[in-house]
Amino acid sequence: MNNRASCLIVAALALAAGMRATAEEKKVPTAEEAKAYHEAYLMVKQAEAMIGTPKENSEEQAELFRKALRIKPDFLEAHYNLGLICANQKKFEAAAAEFEAVLRIDPKFDEGIDLLIASAYQEAGNPRLAAAALREGLRKKPRDAKMLKALAFIEFHARDDDDAAIQTLRQLVEIEPTDISSLVSLGMIYQRNNRLDEAAGAYEDAVREDPNNFTAHYNLGLVRMRQHKNAEAAAELEAANRIQPGSAELLERLGDLWGFSKQHQKAAEAYKSALEKVPDRSVLHSKLGFSLASLGRYEEAAAALESAVRLDPNNADSYYLLGDVYGELKRPEDAATAYRKSLEINPRQKEVHYNLGTLYAEQSKYNEAMVELKAAVALDPAYDSAWGNMAVVAEKLELDQQAIEAHAKVIALGKGRAVNYFHLGILYAKTDQADSAIAALAKAVELEPDRYRTLLKEELRKVHSVLDSIRYKPAFTRLLSDSGG
Repeated sequence: MNNRASCLIVAALALAAGMRATAEEKKVPTAEEAKAYHEAYLMVKQAEAMIGTPKENSEEQAELFRKALRIKPDFLEAHYNLGLICANQKKFEAAAAEFEAVLRIDPKFDEGIDLLIASAYQEAGNPRLAAAALREGLRKKPRDAKMLKALAFIEFHARDDDDAAIQTLRQLVEIEPTDISSLVSLGMIYQRNNRLDEAAGAYEDAVREDPNNFTAHYNLGLVRMRQHKNAEAAAELEAANRIQPGSAELLERLGDLWGFSKQHQKAAEAYKSALEKVPDRSVLHSKLGFSLASLGRYEEAAAALESAVRLDPNNADSYYLLGDVYGELKRPEDAATAYRKSLEINPRQKEVHYNLGTLYAEQSKYNEAMVELKAAVALDPAYDSAWGNMAVVAEKLELDQQAIEAHAKVIALGKGRAVNYFHLGILYAKTDQADSAIAALAKAVELEPDRYRTLLKEELRKVHSVLDSIRYKPAFTRLLSDSGG
């Protein structure tokens, strides 16, 4: 038992003597009651004599208090001090039981008993009963900062009633407006409940009181990120980094911010610094690869992404980006391998199907290209770029009807350009759909008159032209001489 506990025992015994005198004035105890009290009192004195000796907080000392209670079950001081011993012995449920006995005997006992009960229950792994004890204590003394802080701690970590935790913390901040821990905790609860403006306000109050508070700056930075206030977020995270330099998580967040702002040089530096702390974090290598690729430093980007997929072979995004980088490095086979690996992990990536299909088309692997481009538009029927490339590939494979459908789809999506109308007109002419051919070619000439009128005239110079089916149509003849009027 520590010195404070020793003082409590002495004070409790002094209090008991005073209470006995008062009680004796009201009711004279019987001889049997007096004898019982005397025996119990002697045992308490024996236990008290062990304070400051090796037997303090021993089972022997505890047993003396228990014997006293077997003789006189309402001996308040014995319950109280036995509770202290149990707490020191880490028998927290037993400690809570003894402290609750104190309250049953004397409901007006010092409010500190509620805090002791709560502490015992909390240590015993029963936060619900701990919170109940604190609320009972606060009912008697509602502005007790120690109990409010203890209750706030329990409610914060329970996460099952954040409204109650907010109310408790607000009470604390009202009592102690400069209490940093309460302000930060309040901000964290607001933050996890997506009440971002209120979270920011609490963190700002904390920073005003303590400009060197790492947690407040860091969390305020995260809140500003979620609010898309990137400049403010970066300022807060940089402030946090000055206070506690070198946090890998913080540096990664900073890198993300710089990346969002397209400041890729700063982003790359932040990611590299983070990797010095956690070199085995795959996602950091991937993010570094993206920043380096954005800077046109493709060899370095490839090295970073190769590290990423080595550390995490199941990251589809890293393989996707690696495919793009290999493409920039003119390594088409490696690019195709990376794209295929990405699709093995996650086949529902329309962009990867599109990129792989486009890569195959550039290699004149048109059948393979068609498979990938069809997969892209199956995932997103409004994917106009994929439809456009599919139209080109279908023409290469002489799949005229598929090419017509693909060009028409691009136009239907509102993305049609002169080239789409021109090719569509050629395909209609080739398949003897004269009216449709002339209408499509007229639109191409309307959009780019000089270019497409010239191309049409060059095509007509051929002995066997795809335009033979419309060569002598009056509407087509007019189209070659003017804007189609």
